[in-house]
Amino acid sequence: IHKRLVDLDADIVKIATTAHSPEDGVRMLKLVQRASEQGVPTVAFCMEEPGVFTRILCGKYGSPFTYATFSEERVLAPGQLTFTEMKRRFRYESIGPKTVVFAVVGDPIAQSYSPHIHNAALQAAGLDAVYVPLLIPSDAFDSSMRALEELRFGGFSVTIPHKAAAAKLAKYQGPLVEESGVANTLYRDEKLRWHSANTDMPAALSTLRDAMGESQSFSGKQVLLLGAGGVAAAIGRGLGKAGAVLTITNRNKVRGRELAEKLKCQFKTWEARSTVRADILINGTPIGMFPETEATPYPANWLRDGMVVFDTVYNPENTLLLKEARDRECRTASGLEMFIRQAAEQFRCFTRQPPPVDVMRQELRRAINPVQLN
Repeated sequence: IHKRLVDLDADIVKIATTAHSPEDGVRMLKLVQRASEQGVPTVAFCMEEPGVFTRILCGKYGSPFTYATFSEERVLAPGQLTFTEMKRRFRYESIGPKTVVFAVVGDPIAQSYSPHIHNAALQAAGLDAVYVPLLIPSDAFDSSMRALEELRFGGFSVTIPHKAAAAKLAKYQGPLVEESGVANTLYRDEKLRWHSANTDMPAALSTLRDAMGESQSFSGKQVLLLGAGGVAAAIGRGLGKAGAVLTITNRNKVRGRELAEKLKCQFKTWEARSTVRADILINGTPIGMFPETEATPYPANWLRDGMVVFDTVYNPENTLLLKEARDRECRTASGLEMFIRQAAEQFRCFTRQPPPVDVMRQELRRAINPVQLN
């Protein structure tokens, strides 16, 4: 198609196709690069959510311009971003051939706040880099990552459902990855070799310790952990190593028992979770996340004064669980703080520079509550 269009002697060639996976986007960006090297100005990108990253990166590979919509209420093509997003969040006009690219990979990915905070951090640090969202279907992680190697990404934040697969991808695994079998970070060293890390665990434990106040030891503490996903697994392993007495509960009994067996701890059915007299309660489920903000995984009448209650949900920052816990004079820990801390450590892995934590925290709060903070 590109050759036929070139033969028509146009000033600029434009191609837009539908992307079904990142491989489609890689092929399109390589086409833009080849055309640019041949002196043929070509605007080419992929539509739909799997192609969003090509709209942001096509300029890096030689496209003379890209397309955006003027308002989020008037999306003119599938996967199109707004002018404000392209200009401010992704700084499209600053992206060039030497720009280093980072990404968050997962399925789903559209609602991720990682591009907000990482792009703000990269800008604050004065780095020629951009951070993009990358939808990778749940069954296409390995093939997609192989295809993306052609674009020389500098690093990836990894979210559900790819954390276990990411742990196997990197040749050099961090100690927490070896122990847990899950990674939320992939990054390159100076020799461009891939390393993996798990920043969820230290972020969660440090957030919890701050909430505990003077008594920051987990040894002997009774912990009830709600959920059996990647975050719950990382937190549970960290608490087990720290000497906590851990109990897992999960709505899916099979997954809950499997995690309990891996962590060598107790399992309680979801219906019996109130029977655990916990010192620390941790919500590792999405219950209470926007837009279901009136839901809670643990009814208020089960809370006890003095409990430490940690909700890993960060949108909203003040979940119903945390509001009710404060009413019962519990100590509380926010998922927003954990999210910022794990992202800050990812930034350190990506750039080998100190993360601008305050900038990241402010940007996340602005993204979650734009009306209040803008």
